[in-house]
Parts: sequence; structure tokens; C-alpha cells
Amino acid sequence: MALTNIIFLLFPDTHLLDLAGPAQVFHEANDQGKEYFRLHFASYNKNLPTRQGLQFANLVHPEDLQLQKGDLVCIPGIDLSRFCEGRMDGIIQQAKKWVKQQYKKGVNIASICSGALVLAEMGMLNGVRCTTHWKCLPYAKKRYPKAAWVDDILYVLNRDIFTSAGMTAGVDMALALVEQWTNPLLAAKIAREMVINIRRVETKSQENIFLDFKNHFNADVYKAQEILADRLDARYTIKHLAKEINMSDRQLARLFKSHTNQTIQVYRENQRLEHGRQLLFNTELSIKEIAVQCGYKSTRQFTRIWKDRASLTPLESRRKNLTAK
Repeated sequence: MALTNIIFLLFPDTHLLDLAGPAQVFHEANDQGKEYFRLHFASYNKNLPTRQGLQFANLVHPEDLQLQKGDLVCIPGIDLSRFCEGRMDGIIQQAKKWVKQQYKKGVNIASICSGALVLAEMGMLNGVRCTTHWKCLPYAKKRYPKAAWVDDILYVLNRDIFTSAGMTAGVDMALALVEQWTNPLLAAKIAREMVINIRRVETKSQENIFLDFKNHFNADVYKAQEILADRLDARYTIKHLAKEINMSDRQLARLFKSHTNQTIQVYRENQRLEHGRQLLFNTELSIKEIAVQCGYKSTRQFTRIWKDRASLTPLESRRKNLTAK
């Protein structure tokens, strides 16, 4: 995975938690032994007050950053009353052209809490399924009727624009992005490090198979799960896996089943299908590309296994999901 730039674009009266929560998620990802993300804190004001009184200084000017496709520009929440009074119109208009330029070249755009109002003011949310803090929704729906606002949801991923509800929902969204861009077990490890649980609000079930490792403390099984999750596209056999852990394949199979209540084959299949579901519903990758990323030998194999579980082909499932949105 190429290093992804994460730019937090800050406006006056930014809420600290809306910034700190997601930033911590991406920071923790890097602390797991590999650098995935490079964080930048940018603003059109070099020095900036937060809503809680802390002052930011020496912030990077956005136009000094060179971004590429796949990077992320994220706007944390700002003070709602200041926004509604129009006292942020000038700086929003100043940032509008740059944000739109980044999106046009394939940079992902995100917001936390009332940051969605900034995106809406820029015209970025027209026709986009999106959300914001419950307190902002009545105002948002009235002022920006062209946006497809969604109630009672923590975050929405649509058209490479990611929006989340208030406060800690930004953490949930950041974890979902880590899962989508790296692997599910990394997101689960970060959640564990931050002493939180992951909610996947757009999944059919609130359960997450990648959190199963939290139910046991066997180091060998944990290592096996890490290896499997980190390389979903690799065709590991139990023999290869056991060799990496330095035990017999029979011993590993027995130990794995004892601690997870699943065979290695079933666990791996569930991982691949869950990863496939994330790619199917949250990206525009082709079915063939998804099959390859999930480690299937062919599109036909992926389609057959998916249909056995969902009673629909992957393409039919994608269309159904889009219709539901």
C-alpha cells in the first residue's frame, strides 16, 4: 500500500474531539509497525483558535501540499452558531476552489460533525448521500436540500465523500477507512488499542468477524489471524501458515478451532467475503478486481461463493445496495 496523505483542513472554532479522534486512529495505524498514513494539519489561517480555546500555530497552507489520487482531505466540525451567522463564509469560499480541485483529481473528501455543512456550502454534497450531527440536520436539510441527508447513522461513505455524525462518530468513520484501505484486523487492533468497539453502521449485522481475536489471548492463533488478514489476496495453505508459526499444521488447526470456534478455512472465507462486501459497496472496483483483491482464483469462484451466501450475484447485490441508498 502506498503512503496515504491525510490532510485535516481546519477552520476557525474547530472542535478538538472532531479532529483528535480521527487523527489518533490514523496515528495508531502507523504505530502498528508500518507507516500507512502521513498526517498534515492545514488552514488558510496560519494561526487558528479552536472552539475549546486551544490555539493552533504554524499550520500548513493547503496550496503548499501536493496531493495525489487516494489521499484524504478531512474537515472536522466547527462551531455551528458561527457558521449559521455567516462568519465563516469568507474562508469557506477561499478554500472551495482548492477542495474541488483535489476531489476532481481523485482525492477523497471527508467531514466530521458540522464539517459537513462546510462541504455543503461548497456545493460538494449535491446529490451525495451524507450525514452530520443530529443537531445540525434540521438546518442542513433546510439550507442544502440538494444533498441526500441521512438520519440515525454514524457515517456514510458515498462517491468518495465520507461524512460522519458528531463527536466520536469521526473515530468510527476513520476506523472504517483504515479497514477499507488496509485490512480489517488492523482496524480491530486500533480499536482495541483505543479501548473502543467498532460499529459498522452500513453493514447488515453489527457483528464484525475481525474482532473475534479479542475473545482469546493465544499468541499463536492471534499471529495466524494477523497473517491471514494482512494478506487476503495470498493463497496460504494451512501447511504454509503453520510453518510461519513454527508448529505442525495439525496442531495449528486444532488450536485455531479451539480458540475461535471456526476452522481456518471458514475463518479465511468469512474474512474474504467481508472484505469483498466492503469493496463491493464502498468502491467502484469491478467484480474481477474485487475477486483478485480478496484472493479468489477467478471472478467465477468469487461469484459462486458470494451467491451461495447472499442468494444474489455480487453485481446484483451492488445494484440492490445502491437502490437502497
